[in-house]
Amino acid sequence: DCTPLLFFDPVTGAVGAAHAGWRGTAQAIGAKVVHAMAENFTSHIFMENCAPVNRLTYHVFSKTYKMVDAIHYPTQFLRDLYEKMYGPTNGYVISNGVNAVFRPQNVEKPAEYAGKFIIVATGRYSKEKNQAVLIRAVNRSKYRDRIQLVLAGSGPKEKALKKLSKSLPVPPRFGFFPHGDMVKLLNYADLYVHSAAMEAEGISCLEAISCGLVPIISDSPRCATQAYALTDRSKFRFDSPADLAAKIDWWLDNPEERAAWSRKYAENAAGQFDQEKCMDAMERMLLETAGKA
Repeated sequence: DCTPLLFFDPVTGAVGAAHAGWRGTAQAIGAKVVHAMAENFTSHIFMENCAPVNRLTYHVFSKTYKMVDAIHYPTQFLRDLYEKMYGPTNGYVISNGVNAVFRPQNVEKPAEYAGKFIIVATGRYSKEKNQAVLIRAVNRSKYRDRIQLVLAGSGPKEKALKKLSKSLPVPPRFGFFPHGDMVKLLNYADLYVHSAAMEAEGISCLEAISCGLVPIISDSPRCATQAYALTDRSKFRFDSPADLAAKIDWWLDNPEERAAWSRKYAENAAGQFDQEKCMDAMERMLLETAGKA
């Protein structure tokens, strides 16, 4: 007697599901299935920096949260954000985890990239992912003539990003990478940059870290991903191409430091974000919640 509701956002590529029992249906659960972070919704109407609109969106969210017995938070950042507004919740902080294929491998850099430093950023080409700051930073880098920027993804900002990148001496590579090719790319690349202004978890960053790729992550106050930085050298001032360029240059200047931190990042990720361990934790969450029903 219960209906599964499936959702797809053709703009973001996001999918969602809701269990519509009689109570949830009566209380319009279908109308309330939206992204966990209000800013990820309001950015589509160019109002992500409008505090009253974000508060209103979160207020709508809160009506749904009061109906549930448990909340899964992929990061402590989200739990802190929600509980600051809604008060204590029966929450579980569990990462969605990283697939076991994302591990350090000995992959030789392709001949076409000989003499180049490869910097990778993955994610949808959108305003909130803020790839523009990375393009501008590469243009400021003293290694700009040797940096091969790889922007793996797709999205509505592709045309604008390609236009912006025309000033780079080495044309960036745009496009989607199949799963296997992405694993190889993350293993032969030199740095990973996560420039998002808003992020609830950042699995793409975790995949890079799990392969031992040293990250440089935005310190945006709305970006949960900055928690993955193990050193201040792995964070840059949000929306500052100059600071990001300085961090890029430091890591490229210091290959021994980069190699040492590569091992630390891979070891840390294997301990915290292994997908099998995360799924075991989620199963325990479901069983505990069902047991309270």
